[in-house]
Formats: sequence, structure tokens, C-alpha cells
Amino acid sequence: MIRYTLEVEKYGICCDGTEAAATTAGFNQALKDAAEAGICEIDIPRGIYLIDGVNEESATKPEEHAGIIVPSNMTLNLHPEAEFRVAPNDSFGYTCFYIGEVENVTIKGGKIRGERYQHDFNGHGDFEKKKTHEWGYGINVHGAKNVTIKGVDIADCTGDCIIVNAQGMLNVSWTTYRPARNVTIRNCKLDGARRNNISVTGGEDIKIENNEITNSGINDGCKPMFGIDIEGYGEGDIDYEEPRNVKITNNTFAGNVAQSVCNFSGYEVVIDGNHSDNTISYGYGTETNIENNIFVRKDKKYTAIAGLGVSAGFVGNNATITGNTIKGFSSGIDVRGADVTVSDNTISELSVDGIALATFEAKNVKFSDNTVRHCPGKLCCARNSRDITFEDNELSDSDIIAIEIIDSTNVKAKSNDIKRSKQGAVITRSSAKLIDNDVDLTEYPSAVGYAISFDKGSDVFIKHNRIPEPTNMAIYGESAEGRNVRIKGNDITDAKCLIPIYVIGGKNHEISGNDVTFKRTASGGYGIQTKNTDGALVKENVVYSVNSFALYNSIKTSESINSRVIGNKIAGNLSLNKTDIETNNIPI
Repeated sequence: MIRYTLEVEKYGICCDGTEAAATTAGFNQALKDAAEAGICEIDIPRGIYLIDGVNEESATKPEEHAGIIVPSNMTLNLHPEAEFRVAPNDSFGYTCFYIGEVENVTIKGGKIRGERYQHDFNGHGDFEKKKTHEWGYGINVHGAKNVTIKGVDIADCTGDCIIVNAQGMLNVSWTTYRPARNVTIRNCKLDGARRNNISVTGGEDIKIENNEITNSGINDGCKPMFGIDIEGYGEGDIDYEEPRNVKITNNTFAGNVAQSVCNFSGYEVVIDGNHSDNTISYGYGTETNIENNIFVRKDKKYTAIAGLGVSAGFVGNNATITGNTIKGFSSGIDVRGADVTVSDNTISELSVDGIALATFEAKNVKFSDNTVRHCPGKLCCARNSRDITFEDNELSDSDIIAIEIIDSTNVKAKSNDIKRSKQGAVITRSSAKLIDNDVDLTEYPSAVGYAISFDKGSDVFIKHNRIPEPTNMAIYGESAEGRNVRIKGNDITDAKCLIPIYVIGGKNHEISGNDVTFKRTASGGYGIQTKNTDGALVKENVVYSVNSFALYNSIKTSESINSRVIGNKIAGNLSLNKTDIETNNIPI
């Protein structure tokens, strides 16, 4: 490899921040001569270089084939005090370094500055769609391959610090699609771009690692204002440009206005080991892994991890969210779309208005082995969703509710450990199974609500849950004819409340195999009570007091009709309706 130090005077390059046209032309001639001479590495000395970033020959794409045009097989070593400044202009697009449909290019070091704060935003001619002026770039990787951008400090572009995009379009007959391929962005400082600090719109095998990515969209920026935006172009289920196999690792994100990272429509995206103070989203993306990231805020705003939905033409997101640590946001993880797994995340110190683990208009989502603590708001919530599972999560310290299921179908809450919360689980207008959960509200510092409750619009299967020392009803529900209520095998110990299991309304419910013990400080109470029900089966339950204070009735169905009270082991009397069937109950 032949290495060469650029002779700025020979090529008429000004080092004092003047003469943009001559300086830009000089750089391009020097790079062309070097490439023709077989020189593969050029050292660029210190200086301030004013660059004409606008291709005046292109009315619609002035950012293409503009600025310093880097040839193939070229490494540019920019001196730490080499600063490239885009000359102020009124163009809706520009580029400082253009890497277009070449290969084997590296840019190292130096500084690139856009002219965002000197830009004239009035000029767009007849192109109304261009009035946002969001196509000004520090580095434009346009259909190139084997590109490395390392240790470059880029800021203040009207569009993006770096864009990685394709030439041509997919799925059209009149052009050939040439995505950027094998692009690495490493150890850079990317700050204050007006739109995004990095956009990946058409590229494959992209690595973005160990960068500082800050302040995108500040000072009246241009949407979307993301640290990194992974967003192809398409219509409906047809892609014209697609980002694929993007790895975003070990970066630091701070101060980006809207989100740190959004995989709006990319494929096979890994977001791993980053530090973020704002949202990372899988958007409408497909096959996204968000893992081992650290999210920290101090103002309890925003959602740490989010999604938008399923991309047109696909059935699911196939997203995995695992191993993340979230602290100080408003909400933790908000899942939308389909086919999402959320596991082994730790979430703490959210706002009272937020939700730690949530779904909205989602399906086939599993939350497992997550730890949520010191969050005063809702800990889990499934809303307008179906086929949702909350399993083996540790949930504590809510001042509202640990698990809320609302307007959802086939939701399962299994083997969760709920502690120090005001309420355990509330089911509203939903079908749900609550199985093998520990709902321990005993350490909550003030009055508690119900451990498990449901409304008359719900179908519920409540089985093998453990509820110690309830001071309010352990299981309470209102039902209606046509709804299915089964309460089986729950262990309610040392109850201090008046009624541990209470069901109002509905028909043909089953309350069976539950163990209910009382440890009240005064006589009274009903172990199991129904009201306004018809045909309830109350069988093989065990109800008694562990101390000397007696119950009013172990089972009370007198305010219902046609109950079947069979094979229960009870201490105290039964209070039955004359329409009831009572048999094989054993006093203890």
C-alpha cells in the first residue's frame, strides 16, 4: 500500500476556511490523481477546509455526487485538527464526503461540520416536497461496499451526520438495486444533526459500534429526530429500499430528541450493549433483538423500549427483548405488533403514570423472568391484545396494580411473584387464566385492594394461586350469564378479611378445591360467598379458622339459587338457599 501526504498548495486547497469551490475541486483532483497512481492511503493535514457540498448539476438530488468524492480502494487519514466545513447554502440537499458506488473506502479521524445554523431554508424552487431541507449530510454512503468510518467527529448537518443508502430501487423493472454493503461506523462522535445522526435506509451488513450519538433534532429539528433511524422506503408490502442485517453495539446515546434508535422497517437488526437515555424501538421492523442495553433517565419521562406494529405483508415482528436494565423512565417496555418475547429484563423507579411491561393491540407476546421493582405505577398491563403470557416475573412495589388485563383475549398470568403492591391482578372485559401465582400484599404499607378481581365481562380460570394473610378480599368477581368462572385449588392462608372468595352474579360457576384459613382478631367472616348466582358448584373446599375466633359461615350461598355445595371440609355452619343441593360436606 502506497501512503501519501496530501499537498494542499499543489492542488489549490485552502486551509483557512475560504474558497469552497477551489478547495473542493482541489480535493477531488488530488484523490483522482492518487487513485490513478495506485496510492491507497492519504494523510490530510490540519486545517479548516470549506467544502462546496451541493451538486448544482442535479436539480432533484443535489446531495449526490457532491462535495469530496472518494474513489475506491482509498483510506483517508484526517488529522485530528483537520476540520471540513460545508459552505453555507440554500440547497435542500448537500454532502461533505460522498462515497458513491465504490468499494474499499476508509475515513479516519478529523471533524466534519454541517452548516445547519448558517443555512438558508427558503430555497427549494418548484420542489414543494423538499421544503424541509432534510438532505444535508456529513458523509453519504450511497450504494458503496466495504466502507469504514472510524473516529470521525461530525455535527450540525441539516439532515444526517451519516446516511447509508442504496442506489436504484428494489422491485421495479427500470432500475438495478445496489444497496450499501458491509459498512462499519466505529468510534465516532455524531452530534446535533437536524434530522437523524445516522440514517440507514438501504444497506446490508451494517455495523454501528462504540460511537457517541447525541442531540439529534435539537433546536427545532426535523422529524423523526432519532439518534439512529433504520428506515427503508416502500409502499404497502412492496419494498423499494431495505435495511438488512444491522448491528448496533456498545454505543452511547444522549439527548436525542425523539428516540435513541428506531428500527422503523429494517430486517435482522441487533441492538446490543448500548447506553441510552431515550427510547429504543423495534418499530415495524422484523427480526429485531434489543438486548443487554442500559437505559437511565432522571426525570421519569418517555418509554424505554417500544414497538409500533407489524409491517405490511408480514404476520409478526419476531422481536426479542432481553437482558436490558431500565431505570427512571415513565414506562418500561411497550409491546405492539405480534410475536415478541420479553425476558430477563430489570425495570425500576418508573413514574406513577407509567407501566413497566405492557401490550397494546398486540398478539402472541410472552413476558418471562423479568424483575420489576420500586415502580409505583402499573407493573404489567395487557390491553386490546390476545395470546399474551406473563410468566415467572418478579413484580413488586406498585401503588396501583401488579397485573391488569383489559379488553384482551387468552391472557395467561402464570407463576409470577407479586409483593408489596396495592392490588394483585384485575381482569376487565377479558378472558384470562391466573395460575400458580404468589400474590403477597402483606408488606404493602397502607390499605390494599383485592389480590385477584374480575368483572362481569370476563371469563376467568383462577387456579393454584397462593394468597397469604389477605386483609381485603383475596378473590372477588362480578359475573353474568354466559361467562365462565372457575376458581380452583387456590391457597388462601390466615385471612384477616371478612370474605376471602366472593362471586356476584352469573351462572354455573365452579369454586372447588380451595384451601381457606382464617386468622382474624375477632369472630365473623364467610370463607366462600356467592350472591345472585345460579347453579354454582362449590365443592371440595377446605374452610376453617386457625385460632379461637369463629366464622359466621364457612360457605354462604343463601343469596344465590341452585347452588351445589358438595364435599367441602368446613369449620362452622353453611348458609344455604332452599334451592341448593348440599351433600357430603364434612365438619372439621
